[in-house]
Amino acid sequence: MQPGEIVLEDASRAFDIRGDRGRTVKELLLGKARAGGPPPVQALRDVSLRIEPGETVGIVGRNGAGKSSTLRALAGIVPLDSGGAQCGGRVVTLLELGAGFGRDFDGRENILLNGALHGMTRAEIEERMDAIIAFSELGEFIGVPVKTYSSGMYVRLGFAIAAHIPADVMLIDEVLAVGDEAFQRKCEQRIAERVQEGVTLVLVSHDAALVERTCERVVVLDGGSVAFDGPALEGMAHYHEMMGTVTA
Repeated sequence: MQPGEIVLEDASRAFDIRGDRGRTVKELLLGKARAGGPPPVQALRDVSLRIEPGETVGIVGRNGAGKSSTLRALAGIVPLDSGGAQCGGRVVTLLELGAGFGRDFDGRENILLNGALHGMTRAEIEERMDAIIAFSELGEFIGVPVKTYSSGMYVRLGFAIAAHIPADVMLIDEVLAVGDEAFQRKCEQRIAERVQEGVTLVLVSHDAALVERTCERVVVLDGGSVAFDGPALEGMAHYHEMMGTVTA
């Protein structure tokens, strides 16, 4: 695959929502599934997407439509029941608060950890350290264990790291909604800079204005399936009509 190319092909994934006490040894040996409880929830149903290098794509839909599951499949976090998911090149993800953080490590140590997890050398991380800390605006809190951070501080550090790691693909899921308005604008500007550099962006958000400003293409998911895939303005119109939020 080309760096920055994304392919999701006939992707399906179901989740069992039943609280499972675990199976007995006999059940495991005989391969018996436990009976009872609600059926699995089908998060993705034969979803196929092809995203070219450098594209900016917003994914929108109702709660439970499969948006986050799509990003997690692309990131390799959630295995698919069938189909395939591939991203070309280095992938940087910002999917949930504190993901990949060592809670007992301070901010600076977590920058080193996250950089290493993305395949960077210590020298490469150190080279970006001051810029990451400055972007995060955490000040003296950069030396405090992240388990003491507020949700907004998590976002600041997480996004600052993601924004400064060399990447071909960026996957961002809703987390920007936690930061204050000034920091959100700063993040949007940084995303625009990365897009200008040629990064492929996939953004999940309920913020229609953010999607329209940031993305040239929109995918609307409904019930785990693609309901629309096309230009952003048309996609958001379809989304608003589906949600019953069309204004006169």
